[in-house]
Amino acid sequence: MPAPLAYRPAMRTDQIALQLYTVRRLAASDLPGTLAAVAAAGYRAVELAGLPPIEPAELRRLLADAGLAPIASHESIESLRTDPAAVGDRLAALGCERAIVPWMPEEDRRTIDDVRRFAADLAEPARVLADRGIGLGYHNHAFEFDMVDGAPIWDVLLAELPAAVAIELDVYWASIGGRDPATEIHAAADRVRLLHMKDRAPGSETHDAPAGAGILAFGDIVAAGRAAGVEWYVAEQDEPGDVLADIASARRFLADLAS
Repeated sequence: MPAPLAYRPAMRTDQIALQLYTVRRLAASDLPGTLAAVAAAGYRAVELAGLPPIEPAELRRLLADAGLAPIASHESIESLRTDPAAVGDRLAALGCERAIVPWMPEEDRRTIDDVRRFAADLAEPARVLADRGIGLGYHNHAFEFDMVDGAPIWDVLLAELPAAVAIELDVYWASIGGRDPATEIHAAADRVRLLHMKDRAPGSETHDAPAGAGILAFGDIVAAGRAAGVEWYVAEQDEPGDVLADIASARRFLADLAS
């Protein structure tokens, strides 16, 4: 594990984004108002997930009206296996330059061979998306750090994923999985390009918190991210308490790290 830092590492404020899954319940009833609230909290970039059904042209208009740029979109492995061209065309229409696989189904991680097949399955979607100028990435939870057939799923994934597939490391879930997030960023520095910046609530094994309100060492995380060439630091919570207060708190904390 890297030694604790004696200084405050910097990142740029224009690298801070919000994962819209955090505000999904508000968005379900008032998407334009929710996007306006996200912008009012200080965000200028967002990652797409958890939104109500909407045509790409209309979503692009709403994002532009709120002054928000889409930097990535969570897309299921099922949709990428079935019709990666349709996913790519939709993201191109949105002006969104990266798709992220947010989840590995249980049936794809029962054995090492399952994990290898899952990784190999991303080669064709990565190629199809690249033809449209769109990158592909993978987002972790905690189960990737479990053992399968004597090896950590995470290690198999990193070894087997096509080189074109980036990693979006969720620092909270890495911690829940028993790993030090900064160490994992250093270990996969050649492909970690986005970080999910949600904190781990004090005294809790399973509850998340806004970045800066928990126990994770975000100074070390940001320093590791900067050394690795991380492009986006994405605030997120799965289960926020006061959602608008929480996203504002996370934005202030991350902006302070960037100052």
